[in-house]
Amino acid sequence: QIQKGPCEKRVGYAVVVLDITPKPVKALNKLSFRISIKGHSNVINNLPKRLIIDLTMPGMNMGKNYVILERISSGEYIGEGIIVKCPSGKRLWQAEVEIGKIGVVRYRFNVEY
Repeated sequence: QIQKGPCEKRVGYAVVVLDITPKPVKALNKLSFRISIKGHSNVINNLPKRLIIDLTMPGMNMGKNYVILERISSGEYIGEGIIVKCPSGKRLWQAEVEIGKIGVVRYRFNVEY
């Protein structure tokens, strides 16, 4: 649960951690997105210079909302973005990021209004 701390997913030989701050994660606020990738040096040494998080709402079309993350060190990426407020009041969002040869990682989380 992103509201309590970072979310971790194992993908192949890597562990991918997503964190969003400040907490609580609220819609319409400027947010910092961080992805940390841990794994074998062969994985870490072949990571792209930037990642793109595609923010979507399952079952709803909320338009395009991308967060560009720049690499700040080996396996560490950071960027800023905003999660919009859904007129229906739904709070479940998905962050999807494609990480080179590692593959696609998806996280689902709730935001506050």
